[in-house]
Amino acid sequence: MTELIEVSKYLLPLIVLLIAVLLILKHFSNNENIKQKFATIQANNKLITPVRLQAYERIVLLLERIKPDAMALRLQKQNLTAVQMQILLLGTVRKEFNHNLSQQLYISNEAWEIIVNAKEQITRLINLIGTEMEKGANSGEFIRAFIETYNDFENKPIELALYSIKKEALLFFGM
Repeated sequence: MTELIEVSKYLLPLIVLLIAVLLILKHFSNNENIKQKFATIQANNKLITPVRLQAYERIVLLLERIKPDAMALRLQKQNLTAVQMQILLLGTVRKEFNHNLSQQLYISNEAWEIIVNAKEQITRLINLIGTEMEKGANSGEFIRAFIETYNDFENKPIELALYSIKKEALLFFGM
């Protein structure tokens, strides 16, 4: 029995010391993992921030390009019928939007929903104007009705989307 007490006198402090060393090593290991994660996040932010800024720029460009007056200036062709202009405008909106689909990775879901909503409202407006046009109407009449109807909107979808994107970009970049 005395031998057991003698052995435990030496063994117990060794076990306590071993546990203390293991706890300290675990603490240092956790701190190193946190430091590595933080360094990785910082490195990623240096790469992602310019890409994210570019995404905001491209979204603003998309919205500016699908504004009725901007599309009218770019696509004004006197020899088209109203139906042909409707098809051309719808194709332009779809093409511009599809070209910028990947930008949704870099903006918030709420902002992307606002962008999609603005695009859908422009598409609906084009289709509405198309149904209201007389059979022999030309592209000039279509464009005039398109711009006038859009300008009558109290809450213009493109302007609301632009405001939201600019606000989000300012918040993200701390400007």
